Amino acid sequence: MHSSETESFDIAWVREQFPSLTLQYNRHASAFLDGPAGTQVPKQVMDAVQYYFLGANANTYGAFLTSRRNDEMILSARAAMADFFNCDANEVVFGQNMTTITFALARAIGRELKAGDEVVVTTLDHDANVAPWRALEEKGVVIRQVDIREEDCTLDLDDVKRKITAKTKLVAVGYASNMVGTINPIAEIAKLAHAAGALMFVDAVHYAPHGLICSESASTWRSSSRTKCARQRTLHRNAGKRERKYRS
Repeated sequence: MHSSETESFDIAWVREQFPSLTLQYNRHASAFLDGPAGTQVPKQVMDAVQYYFLGANANTYGAFLTSRRNDEMILSARAAMADFFNCDANEVVFGQNMTTITFALARAIGRELKAGDEVVVTTLDHDANVAPWRALEEKGVVIRQVDIREEDCTLDLDDVKRKITAKTKLVAVGYASNMVGTINPIAEIAKLAHAAGALMFVDAVHYAPHGLICSESASTWRSSSRTKCARQRTLHRNAGKRERKYRS
């Protein structure tokens, strides 16, 4: 695994990187993989967090060593996330968690919407990508919810096409379901949304650790979470293109 693709997957070495996997329960090695709540954290990440508190814990933009280190870490993290999202570094936003970020973005977009405008959400999504948009119903925004195919737990794409209309201002959809693992055809849905002149918001929290994130267009936001990517908690990120066009 370390030096050649032909070598076998070294499970023992991988487990050694995660101290929590040394947990013993009833004298057996145990791991509680609660995906929706987070993931296991490798030693390298713990070391990086410790380094920050020992040598870079300061306010930003100060004229002293720890502040400069803090600034460098923030810039480095932003550049890494830009590479991860395939976007510019100044298009990355850090926040408390995906739900909070989505509520903030929904409120911001909501200022541009009027009664009768429509937002499309899906039954397959985590509530964090539904409730923030449903909150816009208070100002008369109409929420259309796409159904699922119960036989295989996939989105009903015919229903997606029916729900996206000339009144649609935004389509909110998950990249992958945290409940059943379904991976949605994001590129296809994005084409439908953009053809109607709508924006696109993608909850990529449960997909991002497993696949490449593509920048579909200048009308798409992608949201992800550190707690699902073998990272320390408390920091989540959102990425979207700077240029926006809203229809009146």
